Parts: sequence; structure tokens; C-alpha cells
Amino acid sequence: MVTTNQAKDLIEAHIETTNIIEVPLMDALGGYLAEHVFSPINIPSFSNSAMDGYAFRYIDTLTTDTFKIVGEVAAGKNSSVNIGFGEAVRIFTGAKIPAGVDTVIMQEVVTREGDHIRFDKNHLKKGQNIRLEGEQTKTGDLVLHEHTYLNAATIGFLSSMGIDRVKIFAKPTIGLLYTGDELVEIGEPLSEGKIYNSNTYFLQAALAEIGLQFQFIKHIPDNQSDTQKAIAEALEQVDILLLTGGISVGDYDFVLSSLQNIGVDELFYKVQQKPGKPLYFGKYGTKSVFALPGNPASVFTCYHLYVKPFLLGCYGRNNFRKEMDYATITHDYPRAKAEFTQYLKAYVDKAKVMVLHSQESHKLDTLPLTNCIIEFPAGKASFTQDEKVKIWRI
Repeated sequence: MVTTNQAKDLIEAHIETTNIIEVPLMDALGGYLAEHVFSPINIPSFSNSAMDGYAFRYIDTLTTDTFKIVGEVAAGKNSSVNIGFGEAVRIFTGAKIPAGVDTVIMQEVVTREGDHIRFDKNHLKKGQNIRLEGEQTKTGDLVLHEHTYLNAATIGFLSSMGIDRVKIFAKPTIGLLYTGDELVEIGEPLSEGKIYNSNTYFLQAALAEIGLQFQFIKHIPDNQSDTQKAIAEALEQVDILLLTGGISVGDYDFVLSSLQNIGVDELFYKVQQKPGKPLYFGKYGTKSVFALPGNPASVFTCYHLYVKPFLLGCYGRNNFRKEMDYATITHDYPRAKAEFTQYLKAYVDKAKVMVLHSQESHKLDTLPLTNCIIEFPAGKASFTQDEKVKIWRI
């Protein structure tokens, strides 16, 4: 058995990013950049007005406070207006600054009479209300680093530079095999001794939340031959294989022996934690295998702490422990056994975290409230109110 930290370190060490692909900008949403991005243009690409107002030469204000309006420049229109002494142009937000002009005054502080304007020049500053060319970004500047997550804001930022295609890491291909002759699909009636299958629905939804999906989902009968055949066939089709159930040591658990027979290289089997002790991680060439217990609470915990960070790492995220944080616990919380690390379903709000009820591994009623998992370290017997504890946000 390995510790939880050893398990995380082993998983992180075996992350291999997927192939690099070039895609249209909108198709990159939810992905991770596979290369640095440099600006192809200056931003702004020309000096422009930050206000609706009037543009002129600042030096003229040293000898006059009255200006004649000799033209108008709207956003996107021609700005070839010649400015002489004591002359100004009406200008609008985003319009290009005419040659020779260096200052804009906003219209709200100007008095206009016919084609002349007057204003108090005592509060005027040279260059005010002008966005200078290249003020934000210059051509060739590094604007986004490799491994940056491409959300809506990032897509908008890239489009502002005219970038229409980017290189990202391809989505990994992922398969799911699940065991358990006792499982019944939702929508079907329950017969004696049967339970509803929830793990595959949770995992499908969890992958969808991070922009991924399973290439296939297959139910395996609880016997050696079918289990081994299904795993062998699955490993030919995907980069990452997930299994739920059948990884313990019962008479109807055939996943571990099947993985061994196929030749999957075991990196660890069993973690000093509760829930989810019989967690397995292995490699088959460049392919990765996670075998999770069948218990839904264990699947929930193991996915968030181990599987999700690995999947996102293969997809291009470079922070394996991104979800780790700290919060102050709201109440005392003792436990009877401190041998293993325990992961507790919890709710965090404004840096205050509360342990939820129904921590038993067979109870799921608090999952809808759970937005983090508290890590209860091995060897520690209790938390005390207002103690800072490690949490994993989900």
C-alpha cells in the first residue's frame, strides 16, 4: 500500500500530454494551449480616443482657450484632418487620432457655441484621453503561455489580435468498463438483490464538466474470461482506461488478475485512505489504467483526487494539485481510527468549511451539497473548531 501523497506523486510523474493539434479559435474553447502565443500586432493598432469629445494640439492651449471645430472623426472613419493653430476636431470613442493631435477633452466639460468650443484649461493634461498605439501590447510580445486554459475571456482576448487558429493539446481518448452483476440501469425496474448503476452516470457528467467524454462505456459480467477480454480489447482503443468495481479481493473480483495477465505494469495497488483504499494505477505501454472501487462514494473521491487531475494533465493543464486549498473548519470533528488518511465530504463557503453528515461510504445523500473534500491526515485523531484544514475543491 502507498500513502496518498505517494499515489499522487506517482500519478503526476506518469502524465503524458496528448498530441498537438491546430484548430479554429472557437473549437479551442475548454482546451489548453500547446505553445506560447505572441501578438501579431500592436494593441491598440493605432492611437485612438478614449472618450467622446474634442481633439487638438495641447501646445495651443498655452495661448488660447477657444478652439474652432474644423472636422469630425468617427470610429472606423478617415482621420486625415489637418489641424492648425486654435483648431479642434469632434472625435468619438475609438476613433483614430489625426496627425498632429495629442490631447482629447471629453465633451461633458466643454461649452460649445456654433463651431467654437471653450473649456477650463487649468485641469487639462497633455496626452489625456488618448490610447496610444501599442500601449497594451506590442508586436511580438508574449501574450499567453503554453498550458493556458482557453476560456471565454481568453478566446475574446485572442480574437482581439485577429488570431483565428491556435495549437492545443488533443483531447485524450478515454474508455470506461464497469463491473457488477447486481447493477441495473436507471429507468428499469429493480428486481430483488439489484441496485441502480450510478457510477457511469456520475463519471460521464464529471468528464463533461471538464470538456471530455468517454469513447465507449461497457458493462462487464463478473467472470474472469469476459473481464480479461474486455480489458484487452479496450486497451487497443484508448489512451486512458477507467474501470469501476471488481478491483478488490472477493470471489467475484477479476479486474486485478486480468490486468496482471494482460501485462499491465502496476504502479500501485491500494492506497492508505478511506474511502477508496483498493485504488489501482498502472501503465500499458503509453496507455494508462485506473481501476476504482465499485462503491459510489469511493468513485466520487478517487475521481476528484486522482483521476481528474491526471486527465487534465494529459489534456495540457500543468498544475496537478490545482484544486488543493485551505479553509477553517467550523466545528470539532474527532474520529475513532487515525491509521489512514480520511477524505470527508464537506461544504466550503468564504474560507469556512463544514463536514457534512453521512460520511459512511455507502451513503450518498450529502453528495449534492458537497463542494469540497477535507483531507484528514493519517495519524491525526481530531480537528478542532477554527483549525485550518486542507481541502480539495470540486
